[in-house]
Amino acid sequence: METVKRTPFYAKHVALGGKMVPFAGYLMPIQYRGIMEEHR
Repeated sequence: METVKRTPFYAKHVALGGKMVPFAGYLMPIQYRGIMEEHR
């Protein structure tokens, strides 16, 4: 299994409620409070 890295912004994304998923070797936010909330 490959080790997933965190970007320098990882803690900020998590603090803002980001749902983190692995992408291209890094944990990246896919959404924050949900699609409907982000749309508003």
